Amino acid sequence: VAALDRWASFAALEAELDREPVSRRIRRDGLDAVPFRPDDERFRHPEVIEKRERNVVVVNVRDASGSMRETKRELVERVFTPMDWYLTGKYDAAEFHYVVHDAEAWEVDRGEFFGVQSGGGTRISSAYELVEEILEAYPYSEWNRYVFAAGDSENAGTDTKENVIPRMQSIDANLHAYVETQPGGSATNARHADEVERALGDRSNVAVARVERPADVTDAIYEILSTEAEEE
Repeated sequence: VAALDRWASFAALEAELDREPVSRRIRRDGLDAVPFRPDDERFRHPEVIEKRERNVVVVNVRDASGSMRETKRELVERVFTPMDWYLTGKYDAAEFHYVVHDAEAWEVDRGEFFGVQSGGGTRISSAYELVEEILEAYPYSEWNRYVFAAGDSENAGTDTKENVIPRMQSIDANLHAYVETQPGGSATNARHADEVERALGDRSNVAVARVERPADVTDAIYEILSTEAEEE
């Protein structure tokens, strides 16, 4: 059976996520072995966009600061991995970049992305500065571009309002998404997701999702990918 025939629908993927952690499956089978079906009925669109080649670049961003404990990191992995599968199946050629940050940002490979943790503070805009540099090699006129970021919504001072939001507005992308992973609900100082939602929530290419527990994962994925579907 071909890899793309593994799941007949989004519901089938949901059942698979419930049955086995994403991290274990991706380590065992590899990314190429388990992509999302490109013709899944929940994400099928009649229009074919001809203005770009069928290429996609995805920049995944994760907070690696001291507050991002293992439970939060696992929730990020459970959300990001199926979205990588989906985009791998949807486009003919997919390139992925992985950025982690505390107060500074740096690029890592996929194997490091979900596990690395630093002891520093948080400045989310440092990641978007690096995202801008990475995307210079992928002109928006030629590439479909996705920027997926995740963390616990903690950020330094006014960084979200003064730096992150303007950069999100200036970076052309099919979709910007932020996933808040905050088990037990948002902390008092976890304001980033709320601020992004207030400032950019009415834009058709911005999605904000919140994940407190594994049961929230499929709803978060659907929230993000359905926003992208509506934008197309």
